[in-house]
Amino acid sequence: MVNVKINIRKFILGLVIVSVIAGAALSPAVEAEQAQLDEDIKEYASMENFENILNIIQEYYVEEVEEERLLKGAIEGMLREVDRYSGYMTEEEYLDMQEEMEGEYGGIGIIITVRDGELTIVSPISDTPGDEAGLKAEDVIAEIDGETTEDMTQQRAVDIMRGDPGTEVELTIERGDEEFKLDIERELIDIPIVETEMYPEMDIGYISVSQFLQETADKLSQAVKEMEEAGKRGLIIDFRNNPGGILQESVEVSSIFGDDEIVLSIKQRDDQEHVFRANPDRINTELPVVVLTNRGSASASEIVAGFIRDQDKGRLVGESTFGKGSVQSVFPLDDGSALRLTTAQYYTSGENPIYEDGLEPDYVVEYEDDPIEEEDLQMDKALEILSSYLEENSWPDSEEFDLE
Repeated sequence: MVNVKINIRKFILGLVIVSVIAGAALSPAVEAEQAQLDEDIKEYASMENFENILNIIQEYYVEEVEEERLLKGAIEGMLREVDRYSGYMTEEEYLDMQEEMEGEYGGIGIIITVRDGELTIVSPISDTPGDEAGLKAEDVIAEIDGETTEDMTQQRAVDIMRGDPGTEVELTIERGDEEFKLDIERELIDIPIVETEMYPEMDIGYISVSQFLQETADKLSQAVKEMEEAGKRGLIIDFRNNPGGILQESVEVSSIFGDDEIVLSIKQRDDQEHVFRANPDRINTELPVVVLTNRGSASASEIVAGFIRDQDKGRLVGESTFGKGSVQSVFPLDDGSALRLTTAQYYTSGENPIYEDGLEPDYVVEYEDDPIEEEDLQMDKALEILSSYLEENSWPDSEEFDLE
């Protein structure tokens, strides 16, 4: 028989409730006090239940289970009830995350999330094993090395897929009604944050931004300066398959396209709101911009794309963005682990929410994968649209412009 201890605090609270019930009609003040008391008892009872369950498992489960494992499982289960972007990171996982933010790690080069209970690819990173294997945004990873991803946390999936360069990982992919397996060899993922290309025959420059990591804004500022010095009259900024990254970097990048303007607002619980303004110390280009987007454009890339359009500095071409409109804060813990928790939702400078729906482009151009012809229809149309603007000094009507 399990001995049950009588908690003195709980016993006293119970006596208070009995005495109140036995009394006369309650005043509003007393009713409010009793309601709070009920909540205190409920909360205390829940925590007591948790402790009792933990003790029962340790005492009676058929096999011995380490307390650390049980507590980690409880934390992960609790965070799964919060949302798909929050999670617990062990010390090793936290170090991996910091390494990734610096732009280099061992893996296959994909960004993932848990959407509707399924492990989903946000985007492959360009020129990485995942990209070269043909993985696409919105592919569902059903298994990793034969282990089902059902109920698998995002961080656990990341941990399995990372590893030493030269080793392989097997993914089972679901794409619509199709299911197939891929063996992908891990490499050292050294992310080229900003890449440029000049078009000598045109007055247009091209800049690709892969992620918003440390130094993204500095590298993009330098690239824009080089375009201006080369006499370019317009820019194409490529955010396709850009999964986002550091929030402050999105503000710094936006500052290149707007002087002392509101970049975004984030709204926290209890309607607390914080506004981020552009950094006036950044270079501020007046060049018109076309931003390329697709379903792999998420988070920070959505902030910048929305800002450029809201400030009437440019237009969006391509497909709707991913729709990750929430802010995650990282809370380091005393044992070296960390908690990644959603602390706010953000809105573009035009007060447009991004969460779930994403941004609709001004010119919808579906991506056509043609590895034989190596054509990029979205890029071709972006060049046409920006060339039209430079010639007419106005953006072409999306309904009249030939997007076929």
